Amino acid sequence: MAFEILRKQPVKFYYQDGFKFFEPFRAVDKNKKPLELSWHTKPDTSMITAKSSYNNDISIYDIKTARDGFKGVSIVANPQKKEIGEVLNLASLMTFKENNISNFNVFALRDYIQFYAKYGFNIVTNNINEILHNLKYLAKSKDSDVVYSAKYFKEQLKHGADTEQKVLSNNLVSDYLRTLARNGEKIDGDDLYSHTHMRFSSLDTIRNKDYLNELLDKHEINYTL
Repeated sequence: MAFEILRKQPVKFYYQDGFKFFEPFRAVDKNKKPLELSWHTKPDTSMITAKSSYNNDISIYDIKTARDGFKGVSIVANPQKKEIGEVLNLASLMTFKENNISNFNVFALRDYIQFYAKYGFNIVTNNINEILHNLKYLAKSKDSDVVYSAKYFKEQLKHGADTEQKVLSNNLVSDYLRTLARNGEKIDGDDLYSHTHMRFSSLDTIRNKDYLNELLDKHEINYTL
């Protein structure tokens, strides 16, 4: 009964070293099992932890916090496939919004690119080989509009890769991965380039707030982006 009273309480924040961090709060994973979320901060390094009720497992999201932007270092969720990584990422985006930061950057290996895209992160690479590799994958899609766009950008980039074409190509790939992920379709990471840089901006908070707020409610987190 005591645990039920603590659930869905408003998330509170405190100041430390010029940043706002959330006070410990309760959430639930995919199976409605309780999680205890908290920040652990030290000079030049911070991490969000999620303590699971399964076996008191600890999941960790390492983040470098700075006024010119956040940088996600790594997420280790344990046990896996319980959407604990999702909860950690939501908690990081809450903190991002509270601090009015412009950009949240991550370096993602291919198996995690779709994970970040699902929540609104976008590929921001300038590597032309990477862009062409990903467009080649999109050209195999069952969606004719996606295929047309992928082939168009691929052809344009062959004749000179300007910044605008790169951005539009990256956005096309990011949007495609995001749509599949939100529809429950997981891609084979081997189809993508081996790694990439991704970014979530303050504008992406607005673009994705409806979807992210649904997830916050799903995990019983009393917070609105």
